[in-house]
Amino acid sequence: MKETNFHIIPAIDILDGKCVRLTQGNYNKVEEFSSNPQEVAKKWIDCGATRLHIVDLNGAKEGYPVNFKVIANLIQNTKATIQVGGGLRTIDTIKNYLSEGASYVILGTQIFKDNNFFSKVLEFYPSEVIIGLDLKDSKIALSGWQEVVDIDAGIKENINKTQQIIYTDVSKDGTLSGPNTESLKTVASSYKSNVIVSGGISSLNDINEILNIKKKHLNISGVILGKSLYKGSLNLTDALNLVDKQG
Repeated sequence: MKETNFHIIPAIDILDGKCVRLTQGNYNKVEEFSSNPQEVAKKWIDCGATRLHIVDLNGAKEGYPVNFKVIANLIQNTKATIQVGGGLRTIDTIKNYLSEGASYVILGTQIFKDNNFFSKVLEFYPSEVIIGLDLKDSKIALSGWQEVVDIDAGIKENINKTQQIIYTDVSKDGTLSGPNTESLKTVASSYKSNVIVSGGISSLNDINEILNIKKKHLNISGVILGKSLYKGSLNLTDALNLVDKQG
């Protein structure tokens, strides 16, 4: 399969060492899909995925990498580009994940609370950082989406120094109700970074719609697929083939 400039990225969300999906970020709405995240990663790679999105859901809520050993083992035994998030709130945690072989680290809560920390991260890891832009009623959702804050000008300036953003509409996440395309257009227009779309994507039609938006907003660079893959509403190989044909 040829390389494209638009990535299909399966998600593996880990809670208590297991592969799960939440609905709208609600920790009380958990569906378990596997007790072995490594097997799930192998499944998606065997289908053709070259990049995986790994999130420590315990870490996102608690503020430190609760499932570090599980994720480190997955990274070490997986031949794919790995982006990892959830509880990455110190330089040491970032360094540890990159040392284990992660290609990218996803930062959210701490950078929105501490712009000095954000600036320091950009100084050390300018190309490895991905910003998690999780929007809930036009505000930034933090701490495992348990709180919301406004975004200030200084933070936005630093975001524009990064290469990649993951934009998630929290209200859409895990609902299989389609992405928020109007909000996506606004985000893609507002930031210089490449934008990976997450939340609500349930079908090839949804991906096709995003690819059509990309024709105008060239910085849209991929989609993250979660519940659609696990529930079977979308076939990963079909999604990869769609992008391959248009790429």
